Amino acid sequence: MNPTVTIEVPAEHEALVRRCLALAEELEQLALTAADGTVFDACETAVVNKGRDLQTQMLSQAVARRVEAAEKKGRRSDSASAGGAKKTVALKPANSSAPSASSR
Repeated sequence: MNPTVTIEVPAEHEALVRRCLALAEELEQLALTAADGTVFDACETAVVNKGRDLQTQMLSQAVARRVEAAEKKGRRSDSASAGGAKKTVALKPANSSAPSASSR
């Protein structure tokens, strides 16, 4: 029997931790059962596909938490104007009043 470790994780991350452990176990099993010469390719394919799904789940959860936090804060304030528009004028070069070499 393999030694085990007990860890504490926030309840909202339990499913994610279980999914990561399941992926690790699946990769171990795949590595043991894949045909000689195909272990790396088989494990790489599995981890890329399953990893993409895991990333999607993590991103979705992070965005959902952000939306929940924003909803708890309430409605956003209206935007405030920074003032009227101002005309921007290009400055003349400092030596524009000096005669050019061609006009001497």
